[in-house]
Amino acid sequence: MTRTLAERLTDIREAARDLIGIVGAMDDAAFHALPNADRITYRALKNALSELGETVKTLPREVTDRHPDVDWRGFAGLRDVVAHGYFGLRQDLLLPIVRDEVPRLLASIEAELNRSG
Repeated sequence: MTRTLAERLTDIREAARDLIGIVGAMDDAAFHALPNADRITYRALKNALSELGETVKTLPREVTDRHPDVDWRGFAGLRDVVAHGYFGLRQDLLLPIVRDEVPRLLASIEAELNRSG
């Protein structure tokens, strides 16, 4: 079954909210201790990044073009890195993405959901 644009935007919003929720309560040391310190949280983080990136790939160009401040290609590519990197993810690169880029993405997704009613 094909998902509607509103459903896909909602999927991205939920993954972004999960990412912000997971990382928001962590200090830098706790984040960098993943996955050794908390494998479940690490897997949840990877799953949310993968879902977000996979769904970003399905957005029509007119949506992404309205938000040039979001690195849509970067999020799509990050999904591939997460899905195929297995144990080689670099937390030092992920932390600024989740803390800085995901909130910008979330704001754009919220704008699109509000736009579509």
